Amino acid sequence: MGFFDYFVAASPTFGSYAWTFFIVQILLVAGGAYFIWLHTERNVAKATFFRQLGIALMIVGGFGVALGVARMLNMPTFNLRFWFYIQFVVELILGGYVFYYMQNVLPELVRNSRTRAPAPRQMPADAAPAAPHPVATTGRREARRERKRKQR
Repeated sequence: MGFFDYFVAASPTFGSYAWTFFIVQILLVAGGAYFIWLHTERNVAKATFFRQLGIALMIVGGFGVALGVARMLNMPTFNLRFWFYIQFVVELILGGYVFYYMQNVLPELVRNSRTRAPAPRQMPADAAPAAPHPVATTGRREARRERKRKQR
């Protein structure tokens, strides 16, 4: 079997390597969901980084899970080996970029976010304060509507 023939050959069995790949993809999706919705970080730069990392993990892992399901269902087009090697290379590139970013870029962003004081919020000079809404005194129905508006 030649180099090209190996990559375009369909693998009819879902072996141990395929199961490992599939489980790793599920873990990537779970890790991405954790970083998006559950991970809390006090530093703004780190919080932004982890949220973006979670989104990237969800996308890459979701594509891998879709490939794994297609392979389980023995779909001929997506059962070829080169899809999984492409997915593996993309994940290695993502991992390398995350490592580089965490070592070289993120520390500087964290230092800058600590030293920068938040700007005070100011109202625009041309904005006038909103006029108060008069309380309805004409009837029971209008008074009830007014109470409901105040509770919102």
